[in-house]
Amino acid sequence: MAISRADLFRGRFRSEPTALQAPSAAPQALEARIGAGCLSYTGTDCRMCGDHCDHGAIRFRPLGRGRWLPLIEEGSCTGCGDCATVCPVKAVTMEAVSA
Repeated sequence: MAISRADLFRGRFRSEPTALQAPSAAPQALEARIGAGCLSYTGTDCRMCGDHCDHGAIRFRPLGRGRWLPLIEEGSCTGCGDCATVCPVKAVTMEAVSA
């Protein structure tokens, strides 16, 4: 199985289940959530989560005075977690999507 360096460093490498590991139930769908600790809410221009989102699911709306409101577009987030891994203050979390 070939794996790229990008996939390895982004944590996308998953080992295949062995006979000793029973496959779990269907994986739960995850979606990014941005918490109140986000640097963009305090006026610090960060935007790292949006820069690392390959699907363009995170957009920023200007609020004025150097503040930006990060928005996650519904249905665009794939739950890959790339945005959560690069957040310097861990304000982005991955949460289960409620049905």
